[in-house]
Amino acid sequence: YTNADPEVAVYSFTTWQPTTGMLEFGNIQVQLIDTPALDKEFLEPELFQLIRTADMILLMIDLKADPVKQLEDSVASLMDHRITPNHLKETQHEPGSKLVPLLVLVNKYDDEGSDEDYEIFCQLLEGDWPLLPVSVETGRNIDQLQNAIFDELEIIRVYSKLPGKDADLSSPFVAQQGCTVEEFARKVHKDFYDNLKSARVWGSSDFDGQMVSRDHILHDGDVVELKK
Repeated sequence: YTNADPEVAVYSFTTWQPTTGMLEFGNIQVQLIDTPALDKEFLEPELFQLIRTADMILLMIDLKADPVKQLEDSVASLMDHRITPNHLKETQHEPGSKLVPLLVLVNKYDDEGSDEDYEIFCQLLEGDWPLLPVSVETGRNIDQLQNAIFDELEIIRVYSKLPGKDADLSSPFVAQQGCTVEEFARKVHKDFYDNLKSARVWGSSDFDGQMVSRDHILHDGDVVELKK
């Protein structure tokens, strides 16, 4: 999936240094960084500096080894270093703490025999957590991970188009959900943002080349033609 080659084993703490890989999804590339475990006995301060710069945290826990305690301890370590999972912002966010989207990957969900263990884990959890049960060994649910990352990052892909030309659908601009035409123009080039006269959109909401205003909100897969 990422072309990275980290050391992998059935036992814990095989990752001692951050290892990067690129995940390709829908014509965009997402950088993934495999980091050491959030274990209090092995933590380095630099690890949390790295996490604070991330757009998202994928927290992997072991379904077969007290997953509730793993989750609680890991999140406590994040909170101690002023990193708050985004879904806890209404109840546990403190001023100055960095809000980061989090997805909990519940590993060793190897086959149907793991379904009951996962159901029990969910019942024991307090609150609503963003969870995805997966198996690194068998590949179960791994295909769903790409969509889950895309959804949690709350991003869209927008394509640019020159007047009279076809859109290049191999190289989208990446923007946050809620991005307007004006914000997209800034991404394309400052000159478009400063001198934008009109824009046309193809794609979402039955738009088929209609003229739109600068504050028109774009959606995933939209094609935009800017004129200055």
